[in-house]
Amino acid sequence: MEHTIAAVLASALASFALAEVLVLTAGRHGRYTMDHPGAIQKFHSAPTPRIGGIGIYLALLAAFSFVPGKDASQILSTILIGGIPALLVGLLEDVTKRISVTIRLIATMASGALACSFSGVSLTHLDLAFVDALLAWAPAAMLFTAFAVGGVANAFNIIDGFNGLASGTATLCLLALACIAAMAGDTALVLTIMIVAAAVAGFWLVNFPWGRLFLGDGGAYFAGFALAWLAVLLPMRNAGVSPWASFLVCGYPIIEVIYSIVRRRMHRRSASDADRHHLHSLVATNIIQRRFPRLDPTLQNSAVSFIMWACAAVPAIAAILFHQHTGLLVASALTCAVIYHCFYRQVTRT
Repeated sequence: MEHTIAAVLASALASFALAEVLVLTAGRHGRYTMDHPGAIQKFHSAPTPRIGGIGIYLALLAAFSFVPGKDASQILSTILIGGIPALLVGLLEDVTKRISVTIRLIATMASGALACSFSGVSLTHLDLAFVDALLAWAPAAMLFTAFAVGGVANAFNIIDGFNGLASGTATLCLLALACIAAMAGDTALVLTIMIVAAAVAGFWLVNFPWGRLFLGDGGAYFAGFALAWLAVLLPMRNAGVSPWASFLVCGYPIIEVIYSIVRRRMHRRSASDADRHHLHSLVATNIIQRRFPRLDPTLQNSAVSFIMWACAAVPAIAAILFHQHTGLLVASALTCAVIYHCFYRQVTRT
């Protein structure tokens, strides 16, 4: 128990301290790492370093030596090794602003494939007969897992638009996974999830509400990858947990990215085009800024996250409640998608 607490505390404290160091040394690296306001998806008002992912990754490295038990150590080492492509390519984009969306998607999928290869684990069933027959073939299972992990990682990058939004959502999702793993009796997975959640939360304390440090692409991709991989492990290690529970835990960012792709294609635009029509962007302009016009712009930015965390909490709670029942989970996922659409339409009309 003492080692468990030490590992979680080491992760949180190291992440917070490293985030503070990145903020305090911004004058030295800011020439390369600053995120400047003004772009179409930028809602902040002052240049801000966007390399928070470095602190999260190094915090997990620091916590690794405190992890008790071989099982938890192997899970964390898979995250640390598998996450390297996603982190590095994301950081390269943070510094150069020149890495294409395709290359970044390939890098996050490579992280998923690397995690599969290193651990020997892939998604082998979705409780859908016609899909499960295909996933019984190992190469198909590995390819599907890599795609799913890369998709979730990219989804978290898409929702990373406001102070605390992506990191708070990731923390919430991780806690939901930990709750399900605890009910399944998987103590090693619970420990690893809590260590990752602590690292993300340590960054969150510096990011929210004043936005002194951003995740950046590297941080969003790495945090999204870590969450996605843990979500893969949950049903694969615990036969009583439906894979749809993992899908629903990550429901908000997944629905956001699918909805955005469909919306853009309906308007004959590329799925990778940047715009200010994501739900969180509309919440900012049509709700927060209109109803609280005198609020400090930075606090307006942060206020968006409270509404979006509620959007993330709804499917996560459903996943916890129905984690053993595929039918109820699928129904919940469809219900959440309908609720998202209705809320989106309402915000658009506001």
